Amino acid sequence: MIKAVLLDIDGTLMDTNYLHVEAWAQALGEVGDPVPRALIHEQIGKGSDKLLPEFVEGEEASQKASELHKEYYSELQDRGQPLPGAKELISSLVERGYEVWLATSAEPEELEQYLKDLEAEDKIAGVVSSDDAEESKPSPDIFGLALERAGASKEEAVVVGDSVWDLEAAKEAGVRAAAVLTGGAFSRAELEEAGAYAVYEDCAALLEAGFPEELNPSE
Repeated sequence: MIKAVLLDIDGTLMDTNYLHVEAWAQALGEVGDPVPRALIHEQIGKGSDKLLPEFVEGEEASQKASELHKEYYSELQDRGQPLPGAKELISSLVERGYEVWLATSAEPEELEQYLKDLEAEDKIAGVVSSDDAEESKPSPDIFGLALERAGASKEEAVVVGDSVWDLEAAKEAGVRAAAVLTGGAFSRAELEEAGAYAVYEDCAALLEAGFPEELNPSE
């Protein structure tokens, strides 16, 4: 019986992946050679500590790129908006008695705006971010900590994400995961191969399908 739903934010609930790509492209271009945005897009969903080594060598350059990303993203964040069905999904899950946790690699300074945009401040059970866990996605720590805080077993929870990094983290944490295509970087086949038990166009389609009742045993 599913009790807790663990939702990713960027690319799943909020249309912000492409904003992060642009912020990282500018930041990385300032500390080294320009990086194609398509390559950056494929890494979105990882924590910055896991993303940066793909493109930057050295602690000083990584720190500078991280700081620049935060600066540039803060200028772009207001352009982000909830994805189709995101606010409705959260409200519906809460109304049906599920405990909703946001489990994300987003930085703490981004979360306040996200919660406001999603009208989720008084609805969700809590947020687990990279700052709370020892390691960011695709390590399983964020989901493991969310389970611990929710008091739920692996079998009593389900993850929703948009990237293969979400799915890898969920798989390692032993939690079933559904995926949405709104992140833009991965195809349905890639998400299925990474472990998604189902792939939906967006949160609206997920909600329309009756998620997550399909995972509950028949009465």
